[in-house]
Amino acid sequence: MLAPGMLNMTSVKIRLERGKFNAVKFASGVSIIVLGQAYTAIFFTKFLKDNPDFIQTLQKIALVIFSLLSIYFYGEFRKEHKSKSEFQQKCKNTFMVGLLLSVFNMFAIPFYFGITTFLDALGWLHLSQNNIPLFVVGSGIGTFMLLYSYSHLAKNMRINSGKTTTKFNLALSMLTGLLAIITLIKLY
Repeated sequence: MLAPGMLNMTSVKIRLERGKFNAVKFASGVSIIVLGQAYTAIFFTKFLKDNPDFIQTLQKIALVIFSLLSIYFYGEFRKEHKSKSEFQQKCKNTFMVGLLLSVFNMFAIPFYFGITTFLDALGWLHLSQNNIPLFVVGSGIGTFMLLYSYSHLAKNMRINSGKTTTKFNLALSMLTGLLAIITLIKLY
C-alpha cells in the first residue's frame, strides 16, 4: 500500500482537483472496504495453512490474473488521460468512488494475505479470535492515514498527477508481467 498505486494516486488527484474534504471522503470509502479485504486475507491464510495442496491451483489463477493485469495496465499507459473537467463531472461522490475503486483493487487481498502469512510465519501474528479484529481495524486505520498523508503531501508538492499516473501504469504493467512470468516458471 505504500507504493504509488491506483488508490494512492487517485487520492492525490482528488486532493489536487477537488480539495481536502473530498480526499478525506475518498480515503474513508477505501478504508471501509479494506476492513473486509484484510479479514478475507486472514481467512485465506488460515485456509491455506490447513490445505497446502490448494496453492498450485492458486498459482494457476494468479498466472491468468497477473497476465490480464499486465495487459490492462499497459493499455492504461497507452490511453490518453481524461481532462480535469471530465474527472470532476464523473467524480461527484468521492466516498462512493473510494468504495468502488477499493472493491476493484485486485492487489489488496493478495497484499494482506502476504502480510498475514509473513507475520504468522514470524510468530508476530497469532490467528486467534482476539488478534484478527485488531489486525483488521489496524489495516483500515493505516490505510486511511496513508491515503490522507498522500493527499496532504500532494498539496505541498504540487505534482503533475496525470503524468505520474501514466508512468506508474507502465511500471505496474511491467511488474504484473514479471509476476506472471515468475508464476509460470514456478508452475513448470
